[in-house]
Amino acid sequence: MRRIIKWVLVLFAINTVAWAVGQAVTRSKTTRDLASDELEVYTFWSGREVVSQSSNLRTVKSRVLMGGATIDLRQASLSSEGVTVDVGTMMGGTALLVRKDWDVQVEEQTKSSGVEVRLDAGAALPSGSPKVTVLLRTTYGGALVGYELPSED
Repeated sequence: MRRIIKWVLVLFAINTVAWAVGQAVTRSKTTRDLASDELEVYTFWSGREVVSQSSNLRTVKSRVLMGGATIDLRQASLSSEGVTVDVGTMMGGTALLVRKDWDVQVEEQTKSSGVEVRLDAGAALPSGSPKVTVLLRTTYGGALVGYELPSED
């Protein structure tokens, strides 16, 4: 019995150290300034909600490992060249929220995952609509690209 307790305590200690290191790394790599033109979002064994306030957003990079993230770009203004969004999710979930007046193109690279793209395909957009190019790489997780979260419907 003591041997089992010892192994459980060792595994608990290893998990605690891994979690603490993961939190420190994600905190150091995540963009603190939500008005920045380049946004980076990292999560590890946790969740994060980010609302971009940028007036000239150019790039978004997100990495989610065994956690979740909601990245809301609806309040941001995009650069004249548009924005590139790179979302990598492994064993977690990521939601990317965009505005209806943006020209959003999604490229999926999924493996054993559920991806839902809730955009109005073929909707008439105003000329000169900002272009958003989204690369979704999802492995053993889920991703959503849309105008609202499902609970808001």
